[in-house]
Amino acid sequence: MSRIMGFIHDRLEANGHHVDYLTADHVSTKWQAGVGRRFAFPLIVRHTADEAARNGRPYDIVNVHEPHAFPITVLRAAAGEPSVVITSHGLEHRAWGLVKEEARLSRQPVALKTRLTYPPTSLWPTGIALRMADHVFCLSADDRDELVRSFGRNTDNTTRIFPGSDLVYVSTNRDYSRAARVLFAAAWRHNKGITDLVPAFTALAAQYDALTLAIVGAGVPEAAIRAAFPQMMQRRLTIQTPPTEAEMASTFATADLFLLPSLFEGTPLTLIQAMMSGLPIVTTATCGMKDVIKDEETGLLIPVRSPEAIRAAVSRLVGDRQLRERLGRAAQATAVAKYTWDRVAQPIEEVYLRLKARIAA
Repeated sequence: MSRIMGFIHDRLEANGHHVDYLTADHVSTKWQAGVGRRFAFPLIVRHTADEAARNGRPYDIVNVHEPHAFPITVLRAAAGEPSVVITSHGLEHRAWGLVKEEARLSRQPVALKTRLTYPPTSLWPTGIALRMADHVFCLSADDRDELVRSFGRNTDNTTRIFPGSDLVYVSTNRDYSRAARVLFAAAWRHNKGITDLVPAFTALAAQYDALTLAIVGAGVPEAAIRAAFPQMMQRRLTIQTPPTEAEMASTFATADLFLLPSLFEGTPLTLIQAMMSGLPIVTTATCGMKDVIKDEETGLLIPVRSPEAIRAAVSRLVGDRQLRERLGRAAQATAVAKYTWDRVAQPIEEVYLRLKARIAA
């Protein structure tokens, strides 16, 4: 279960709904490494739902992440025929397209093992589940359109949802005169644009003596991140994983600019947090980012795979205090109005209530 859906379902529970959570932590230790967790977790979801039905308390609704959706979607009878809702944070079908596009650009073919195993273990099962699910939540308009176009869905049973943010991220005394601390808050993975981030920031650091980069929530050892940067860059880097929301919010509050050059994902939680914090934002014009950020109004949108575009956009912000403040304040006002957890939970609750009413009928 993602942090996004966890926060949203916390709000639903506060509204009186009963919610049980399953996460990767429920997978036994021997299956945690490698691909074991990917295959074990979907079976745990189905087993949990089946057991609830045997005990006379079947679930009305099972919400499951797209990669884990096949068993419970296809074999739901033993679980008492719950409504199955799939949440996709970036369609596997479109992610596979990115893999092939990256291979084409690099002139390196996709590994034979990946070509042989990924379609039957991921693409085909998720494709079946997406067609059979009672409802699908997705985190970008592009994914919603793809679901309608390629998976036979319609706008009645497909909903584009958004992450939210706690108001603890609202920074009321941000100093827009500062432009030295750049924040990258994301997993340290290829799809987050790290191969563009590294050369872009290396060039920026050579241009601006005071510029530093804070990398937060990377999910990999610090040494692996530092190894990606030249030795001369090491003193410019800060790498941390704040353990609480309050400390994470403090990290955003002390940053001056937010940078996220992703290649592919849904709508990142940290983007909404950056907006809520009032940070001037540079992000890529793709996926959920372009749904949320209005170019030149609430942030700067740049092309994917362009270290030069990253450098140019960050340079604009560093050199223009008025632009930083205008974009940051507009982003914060948008986030406060549209992306609190209570507000983003509303359309999800409405879908659940419709599905439950259908079951009762």
